[in-house]
Amino acid sequence: MTASRRWEAADALRRLATVCAGVREGEACLIVTDTAADGDIVDAMAATLRALGASVVLGCGEPVELPGDEPPPALAAAMAHAHVIFELTSVFAGSSQARRDACARGSRYLTVPGLSWTTLRPGGPFASDFTALGEHARRLAERIDRASEFTLTSKLGTDLRGSFEGRKGRPLWGVADEPGGYAAPPDVEVGAAPVEGTATGKVVVDGSVLFLGPDQLPTPIELHFRDGQLTDALGPEAWRLLDAIERSGDDRMTTLAEVSIGLNPNARPGGSALELEGILGGAHVAVGNNVPYGGSVDARSHIDCVLLAGTLSLDGEPLL
Repeated sequence: MTASRRWEAADALRRLATVCAGVREGEACLIVTDTAADGDIVDAMAATLRALGASVVLGCGEPVELPGDEPPPALAAAMAHAHVIFELTSVFAGSSQARRDACARGSRYLTVPGLSWTTLRPGGPFASDFTALGEHARRLAERIDRASEFTLTSKLGTDLRGSFEGRKGRPLWGVADEPGGYAAPPDVEVGAAPVEGTATGKVVVDGSVLFLGPDQLPTPIELHFRDGQLTDALGPEAWRLLDAIERSGDDRMTTLAEVSIGLNPNARPGGSALELEGILGGAHVAVGNNVPYGGSVDARSHIDCVLLAGTLSLDGEPLL
């Protein structure tokens, strides 16, 4: 890491600490990381927090096997003593029970896995107006609250249809500054868990299968769903998702767990996974665990699959 790169990232790191997490002097902050994460970014984040007058503890383990797997027990236990938890790991763990327990105890939890210097660039996704985006995301979530049917479409051939009946929209806008808050900055998104057993159609994934390979797929993956279950995945890169489902040892991992759209206008391809997930005009679906989204399937993992462009419609009307 060069000194200039760290200097260029200083504003984004400070915004992550103050705007996104609301860190205050005297608070106890825990950075959860792993041996495959970028240690220079972890060190820079710790220095940023200390400069704000917070106390900082670093907890490092081996990377979890699959997105959403539980962290090591010692790290889960350490979460009980932190006001603010920053997940600066190489693999997403934000859907874990450990995270849910930490938030239930009142900790503020920021999941920022795979964070890169590119995403910390000046004028990048951390420069967005998270307050205004949050208001926008919450208004869109209210529309999902009232919706019955949804469709997800794209110019590449995506055509997925299902039900949001009775499901609450889930807005994430990068801010967790209240006790028990959860955010995934710089991802800004809104979506919901489709009603189990209702979604059928095709999804063409041209962005990424998050944390299971490159942040930009060289060729698209075609996912087929019937009655809320993944029935097939086609294309040279499809093995990434199919292999993860097989390794999970959990038959529930084929459940369509989430349908969401991105809302961050400063996000671009080429950054970290959560920047890709939050691209304005993009969309993503997930398979596996849908409990954090109001569903009933407590599968082992939650795997997001990103479309660089997609349109989500509610009862025939585009959400954006």
